[in-house]
Amino acid sequence: MVIKMDILEKPPVGVEPLYELLRTTSKHYKLFCIFYAAMNIRLFDCLESPKNPRELSEALGVDSRLVHVLCEVLTDLGFLKKRGGSYMNTKIADTYLKRNSIYSQYEVLMNLQGGFKLWENLTDILKNGPVRADEQDFFHDNMIHALAAEHLTGELQKTVEIVKRLPEFRRARSLLDLGGGHGLYAIAFAMVNPNLKAYVFDLPEVIKDTKAYIKRFGADRIETIEGNLFTDNLGKHDIIFFSYNPAGKNPNIVPKIHASLNDGGLFISKHAFYHKGEGSKNRLLDLEWNLTTWKGIKKGDKIYSFIGDLNYEDYLKLLKEYFTIKKIIKPEKFGSISLYEFGDTLDSKIIIAKKRTSLK
Repeated sequence: MVIKMDILEKPPVGVEPLYELLRTTSKHYKLFCIFYAAMNIRLFDCLESPKNPRELSEALGVDSRLVHVLCEVLTDLGFLKKRGGSYMNTKIADTYLKRNSIYSQYEVLMNLQGGFKLWENLTDILKNGPVRADEQDFFHDNMIHALAAEHLTGELQKTVEIVKRLPEFRRARSLLDLGGGHGLYAIAFAMVNPNLKAYVFDLPEVIKDTKAYIKRFGADRIETIEGNLFTDNLGKHDIIFFSYNPAGKNPNIVPKIHASLNDGGLFISKHAFYHKGEGSKNRLLDLEWNLTTWKGIKKGDKIYSFIGDLNYEDYLKLLKEYFTIKKIIKPEKFGSISLYEFGDTLDSKIIIAKKRTSLK
């Protein structure tokens, strides 16, 4: 087909906004690939002490010329420092990019890469519909480890600091981390209250990972319970901590949690809520949310939403039938930095409520 046009005529609109977006996307995707590759070859583990490109080539089995250029890029970004012809980690690389660091973000990069693979199939998903997955497989795969790594960068510590100030926490002897996944909150709560015994309740496939974290941190006074939070008994506890769970806004859970608390017990809920009539919190995350479906669970159209969820106002109304609300804490006090992915805090709230002995 022959197109008749005057190529000397300028386009009707400038290309700058499009190219600026493509430029930023191109640059940051390439930088992600650099970090992903560097962590996969364990570059940062190797650079606890200074090494030159030849030494890195021998130690890691990589091309000396390419690793030299890679180190130059990482130096310009502030993650390596150069002394003579050798390179060494900066403090941020030592803390977050070594695979053997307690704060390692390797699993976060793995999870982001998995998300990119999903997005690469967007054309097929648009034509054939969302990818189907089991909820337990979704969390059992890499997600649990990525969430654990993210929370260890500050959100866990801030959350524990908020909770440990509560008089009821200092008196507590039993805490249930409901849908606790990695179990790091239960481990941390037991660390700051020496009289506390903590239980992590989750699906059997997830509890395998929970036990690995308990062993990794040498935690004691932590037990695991395998089960379904809708159908199985939760026991009796002084505190129930419920964080970022698909059932977090389900109205059937509130009376069950009330029944599972001792008199005067605390229910601590940390979830992202939608106000009545609220629209999107993030369009990009809404789209990602809808690229997959979970077997047996019906998602809503917006990130972190499920069919049957209560909006924020109705949730508080139901909660007040069973509890006295003590505090509502905004995300600025505990939230993590957004990575534009499943797991972002968004505008989540921590709601601290005390069990009512006489119901309305």
